[in-house]
Amino acid sequence: MNMEELERIELARTEKLQHQNLKKSENKKEKLHIVYIMVWTKTCGGSKIILEYANRLSQRGHMITIVTYDQKPTWFPLNDKIEFIQVDERQTLEENIPPCDVVVATSWKNIFAALKSNCAPVVFFEQGGSHIFGTETLSERKSEIVKRRISEPNYIYTVSSYAKECLQKYYQRDAFVILNAVDDTIFYPRESIEGLDNITITTIGPEEFEFKRIDNVIRAIEELRKQYPNIQFQWISQTEPKIHSEKAIVNPPQREIGNILRNTDIYICASDYESFCLPALEAMTCGAAVVATDNGGIADFIVDKENGLVIKKNNVEDMIAKIRFLIENPEERKRLASNGLKTAQRMSWKHSVERLEKYYQEIAQYEVSNEKIRNIKLEEER
Repeated sequence: MNMEELERIELARTEKLQHQNLKKSENKKEKLHIVYIMVWTKTCGGSKIILEYANRLSQRGHMITIVTYDQKPTWFPLNDKIEFIQVDERQTLEENIPPCDVVVATSWKNIFAALKSNCAPVVFFEQGGSHIFGTETLSERKSEIVKRRISEPNYIYTVSSYAKECLQKYYQRDAFVILNAVDDTIFYPRESIEGLDNITITTIGPEEFEFKRIDNVIRAIEELRKQYPNIQFQWISQTEPKIHSEKAIVNPPQREIGNILRNTDIYICASDYESFCLPALEAMTCGAAVVATDNGGIADFIVDKENGLVIKKNNVEDMIAKIRFLIENPEERKRLASNGLKTAQRMSWKHSVERLEKYYQEIAQYEVSNEKIRNIKLEEER
């Protein structure tokens, strides 16, 4: 079942669910059973964050279950203790959610299933997408469904200040912020960031995601090669390119991505928007100087001219100018890379997981009333 089919199913569900009827208990649980409902388990930053949390919470003694229509990921080293339930397409997600302490909906598309199960308090983990960064692109029907779903869970947390602002602006929902972090056993700097023999520039993202603006990065590289023919360009993509002739490294394992970023002088992010921009932080952790658009997601960890360079959105000329500046000014490139590394090293998984664990424990103090959620039929569509 692909993303389009899952979205179609969600849009077809015309029930409106009330908030859960929760009652606080005096019983504070230290070890929890946490269920994550996932839409997509294939390679992407959002999936990686969910699976990383699942692993680390499992290592801290919590029972973790993942419920999804998608296949068990082979690209990510999932802890063997984690229960993975792949739901048959003929079944609903909610009938496969086991009794637990907290249910985490990881997309607006599975908030309905989480609430419908009504077996534990539901929290929505928002990692961004067109529904908060490109609301003008949504159809009237989809916009109504998304608004309805995001209004329903009692709890929402997200990955950045920017995503929090968008949730407040477009859906009038407050969210708890827990910043992402980087696995320092995979992403770490090479022994020296003095620079490589030839300038190596890296970007990450598939060409079919227009908001990533990979075409702009490739255009900039083509222009820079006229002046600097020895530039090495590394393009990591989840899918095989069909539009561009530029060769891509397709869907590499995480450790290979770490090796690629360690051999990078300049990392480019050209996105129109990002909820957090995890690859940029991973590049900083590996000792690369980062050039990124002011895409919202970088605001929590990149300061222009201090630990990276910020470029204008959808502006190839500005991208070329900033990359050229770093090529011709190696000391400045080294300074930005060094400052970026210091910033990244302060953003630890230990801190983020401890915050999330405490957040879940507070939510798990609430019990669901025996009274099932009442369904309210929508008015006939106009």
